[in-house]
Amino acid sequence: MDTGIYEDDENLVTKQLTLKMDFKETDFYREGHVFYNKKIPKSFDNIKSFADLGVKKTNYRHTLSSGVGRMTGAFAGADTSESEAIKAKDIKLTEIPKNTIRFALSQNPFFYFDSLSHYFPSVGSLSNFIESKDFLGGLEITFNGTANRLKEISHFDYLQALNGLLQNIEADIKSNSTEYEGSDYISDKIHNVFKDKEIRVNQYDERAKGQEELVANEPWYVYNANYGTSEEKKFVELFSRRFEGLNQKFENIYLIRNEREIKIYDKLGRAFEPDFLLFCKQREGEQITFQVFIEPKGEHLKGRDKWKEDFLKEIRTEQKTIKIHTDTYLITAVPFYNYNNENEFKTTLENTLNE
Repeated sequence: MDTGIYEDDENLVTKQLTLKMDFKETDFYREGHVFYNKKIPKSFDNIKSFADLGVKKTNYRHTLSSGVGRMTGAFAGADTSESEAIKAKDIKLTEIPKNTIRFALSQNPFFYFDSLSHYFPSVGSLSNFIESKDFLGGLEITFNGTANRLKEISHFDYLQALNGLLQNIEADIKSNSTEYEGSDYISDKIHNVFKDKEIRVNQYDERAKGQEELVANEPWYVYNANYGTSEEKKFVELFSRRFEGLNQKFENIYLIRNEREIKIYDKLGRAFEPDFLLFCKQREGEQITFQVFIEPKGEHLKGRDKWKEDFLKEIRTEQKTIKIHTDTYLITAVPFYNYNNENEFKTTLENTLNE
C-alpha cells in the first residue's frame, strides 16, 4: 500500500484506485507495453574526452605576480607607466614543458593514472593525457601581467597556473559525473504494471478529491478517479477538451496516472516519477504507438525541479523508437504543464504528437 507523502497519520484517508473494466478488456491492456529504465552503475566506456564530461571550454586565467609592488595600482586603475599596463597572453599547454605538467599532475591524487583511467578508460597513458587535444593538449591558459612579466614566465608561474587549471578541471569532472546513470529502456506488459491499488492521502488536501465528475465515465482515463494535485487536475481538464481533436488522428488513447508504478532515471542516476503517461496509436501510416511522459508542475516548484524538465526535453529530443514484434512504440515527452502556460503546453503536446 502506498503510504503517501504525509507524516500525520491521523489525517490520512484511504482511497481506492480501480482500473475501469472496459480498459481491462482491451487488447492494449492485455498485450501493450510500457517503457521505463533502471538505475545502473555508471559506465565511462564512452567517455573519450574532457568535452564528454562537461569540462569548460573557456581558458583558465592566471594573473602573474608583479614582483615590484606597483602592480596593484595597475589593477585598480591608478596612474602607471605604459610599461606596467596589464596585458594578456594565451599559452597552449603543449608549449609548457612536459616535465612541469607532470610535476603539477603528481601533486594532485585526482590526476594519478589510476584515477584518470576510471573517468577516461581509453586515455591509455599519462603522456596521451598531457599531449592529446581531447585532454590537456587541447587547452590554453591566459596569463595576465605586464609586458616584462609575460616575457619572463617562470617554472613556478607555470606550476601555479597549472594547479589552478587542474583544480577547475577536477571540479568540472566531479560535478558532471556520477556513480550511477539511467539504463536503456526496458519494457513490461501494461497489465503487469498498472493495477487496482489503494493510496493514502490527507483528507484536508486537494488530493482527497477524485475528480470523478470528469473522469469516471471517460474511456480515455483508465482509472476511476484522479487523486492528484490541483495542477494535475487542471491538466486533465485540458486533456478532456483536446480529446476529440486527438481522436481524429489517433486510436487507443489512454491517459494513465502514474501512482508510483514506474520511475525513470536520468544520465546522473536521479529518479523521476512522471505523473502521467499518455498512450495513443496513429490511425494511419506506420500506426506508431506514442508513449508520452507528462508532468504537471506548480509554479512554486518549477525552479527546484528544473532538472526534471530538462530530462523531459532530452527524452523528447531523443524520440527513441522501439519495436516489439509487429508493434512500434515511440518514447517521447513534453516540458512541464503549468496552468499559467497552458496554451503553450497545448501547442507543444500537439507538435510532439505530429513529429
